[in-house]
Amino acid sequence: MCIIKTYREEKMRKLNNKHIFVSFEPGGAEGYKLARVLATMPCMHWYSCEENGIMPWNITNTTNRNKHHFDRITPKGILPPTHDYVEKYMPNEKQYYKLFDELFAANGGEDIINDGKRVIYCTHSMPNKILEYFPNSLIFNIIHKPDDTTEKYLDIATSTSGYIEHDGVVPELNEYLQFLKILQRRKEDLTIADVWAFERKKKFYDPSMEDKLRKEVYAKMFSSNIFRKAVNHERVYNLSGKADWFSIKNWLDVKLGS
Repeated sequence: MCIIKTYREEKMRKLNNKHIFVSFEPGGAEGYKLARVLATMPCMHWYSCEENGIMPWNITNTTNRNKHHFDRITPKGILPPTHDYVEKYMPNEKQYYKLFDELFAANGGEDIINDGKRVIYCTHSMPNKILEYFPNSLIFNIIHKPDDTTEKYLDIATSTSGYIEHDGVVPELNEYLQFLKILQRRKEDLTIADVWAFERKKKFYDPSMEDKLRKEVYAKMFSSNIFRKAVNHERVYNLSGKADWFSIKNWLDVKLGS
């Protein structure tokens, strides 16, 4: 019985055109904005709640640096993130997606699909990695400008909490979570930059480290820009610069058989 259930849960990841991903780099604020616009389509599910906004165009998250940000909240809980969000906590990707399948079904993802809607995910995973685990999904690949995205990410890293529990996904006694708890006890306002610095220098971030952080982030953004520009797949729509909504709608209409 358990094997049958697991197979059914895994099969949901492979359903045709039921998962819509917006893939972009950290610091690329346009990702959540695009996802909200996509969610206005009748065939898409919107995570309607007070925190996200009752409708996709209701912007209520004024405390977040990215006002378009939303969480995957359903009446049954929160849909699990893609692996990139929990990679440091749970490095085994294949093992994680087994847990993902269980949580996706239990937390309302199965209900969304059974209701005939499509599930929208924002992710920092690259398109090829998404297609490895969601082979029949549709992906919007946002090609960023390395310089701009680097500066935006630096702003986020030095001002955003580095302590994230991923409650309900990451076990309480997870080794990396325990590491973050130790750091937070030592520095209550722990930031992403603090975690970065401690992982490399065994001390918390200070402004003298900015150049090193910038160089490391830029190298990653430059590399990912090259990979994103090279993506050429029938299930991936590449975006560079201002979104062409007419072209996006036409592409989706063709893919979804409208």
